[in-house]
Amino acid sequence: MDSPDAWQRWAEGGALLPDQDGLPDVRDLPAGLRRRLSRLGKIALRVAMDIGTDEKPRVVFSSRNGNVTQMLQLLESLAVDEPISPTGFGMSVHNSLAGMLSIMTKNREAQTAIAAGGESLCLGLIEATAWLREDPSAPVLLLHADETLPEFYSPFRDPDVPVCALALLLAPADEGSGGYRFGFSGTSTRAAAGDPLQSFIRFLLRGEIDWNWSGAQGNWWCQRHA
Repeated sequence: MDSPDAWQRWAEGGALLPDQDGLPDVRDLPAGLRRRLSRLGKIALRVAMDIGTDEKPRVVFSSRNGNVTQMLQLLESLAVDEPISPTGFGMSVHNSLAGMLSIMTKNREAQTAIAAGGESLCLGLIEATAWLREDPSAPVLLLHADETLPEFYSPFRDPDVPVCALALLLAPADEGSGGYRFGFSGTSTRAAAGDPLQSFIRFLLRGEIDWNWSGAQGNWWCQRHA
């Protein structure tokens, strides 16, 4: 989905596109770096670059499994005593995409990487908002990306996790304008409700007031206020 209308139709109840093997157009990225990117890298850096800010934000990267497809290829090479690619190894590290983004944008601000299972998006939001509260003078870019686990890991696969990437630029709300509050309760009062990403994006697109999601660690919520 690459238009506001398509996203809005999906937010109102439409299904995700059945073919998730398509790749975004990344021809505007430097060729030398572009060749090193996996599918996850291309979708993640596409949305990050599409933010289009002239500022140099701090970056929080969150993902359940990171570049797991590339990591599996390395493990398969090791299993048959083949040498592994240094470039492939470097790109399989969990914070590699945040590092690649900093190279392309010449951004020397702080960055961190989050891996927290099904609650990776939520912990990424907590990290980003905590950074913003600590120092509101500069924005924080939250970059979240995931892809369906390869067949080799099918016993551990969550069926509702799509190939996806989300980039949010967080900044303090202007005095008197609307904004969002995000929080967490360490007590889980409901059964875990699958992957939070799709419901959170629908909450934003629909302009709803409240969002709630339950994971293994507890209840997460977000409120829009005027």
